[in-house]
Amino acid sequence: MDIEKVKKWVDFTQDFQKSSLWPNKNENYSPEKFFKGNEKKDRPVVLQKEKDFPKVDVYRDDTYVYMLIEVPGIDPKALQISLQSKHQLIIKGNVQQPFISPETAVRKERFYGSFERIIQLPEPTEPQLIQLSSYQGVIQVIYPRSNEITPLHFSW
Repeated sequence: MDIEKVKKWVDFTQDFQKSSLWPNKNENYSPEKFFKGNEKKDRPVVLQKEKDFPKVDVYRDDTYVYMLIEVPGIDPKALQISLQSKHQLIIKGNVQQPFISPETAVRKERFYGSFERIIQLPEPTEPQLIQLSSYQGVIQVIYPRSNEITPLHFSW
């Protein structure tokens, strides 16, 4: 769309009509301000750090709780996974910036740098019950569900 043609059309309609196409209540959104914001900048598009990095899926069946933690390009030995409490798993690590110069970036969507995520567990567990494995950038965390529901018995 040609911006100059649109500006001419707006000017024409304002001259032709008795009331303005852009009423006073829209002073903040005048045509000049609207079209000024349409300029292209020669900077790379950088997305903000995702607050939920790394991505996590949690599943459970009758016996186990399964967690899949997506950590592409990170050596599993460089990750720190621990229990903060029986209900919280912490994963820490660092995503290395590639050898390409950041100044040459046109678009950056991937996250680089240190991260720490606290994951709420759907059921409590103990450290010795957790099993970890890794396959193609996905960490699998498995632990048994606690089916130890002890009924309360009162005797009088």
